[in-house]
Amino acid sequence: MQEPDPRQRTKLLKLGTRQCRFIVSEDLRSAVCCGTPTPEGSSWCDWHRRLVYVPAQPLKIRREALVS
Repeated sequence: MQEPDPRQRTKLLKLGTRQCRFIVSEDLRSAVCCGTPTPEGSSWCDWHRRLVYVPAQPLKIRREALVS
């Protein structure tokens, strides 16, 4: 899987449907997002989804973490 093409980058307020909303700029006031096409139902392209997605832990592990 290749890193997204920087030429796809788009300002947050100009993003269209199914464009990656992962913010790649340092200045959040003029946020620039990845802009790469996304899969149906996702806010992020496959590349950035791998960076931000944390799979849910099974219920037993979550309960044990609360008790500790």
